[in-house]
Amino acid sequence: MFHSRFPKGRSQSNFERLRRIPIVHVAHVLGLQTAKSGNGTHAIRQNRETTSLILFEKTNTWKRFSGKEQGGVSGGSTIDLVMHIRECSLQDAIHFLSVHFL
Repeated sequence: MFHSRFPKGRSQSNFERLRRIPIVHVAHVLGLQTAKSGNGTHAIRQNRETTSLILFEKTNTWKRFSGKEQGGVSGGSTIDLVMHIRECSLQDAIHFLSVHFL
């Protein structure tokens, strides 16, 4: 899940703003294809097949139920999703979201 330590020069309010970005929008900017799967959830599609990665609009979180678990992360916030998909650091994920959404 999300780290409680804030990188130098970052405030908690910036993190909260990044975490409130709609997760479906973040997925699209990451190049992921989504398919609404009902009740506010979206499955990620790859090569016309549904993967085990699910987005939850209501909680603005995600969960991967099997497969790739980079760094032990298999769910969390928008920041965690960027880290997971791009296989990047917390700093890089914050930069990515800031450039695309703030």
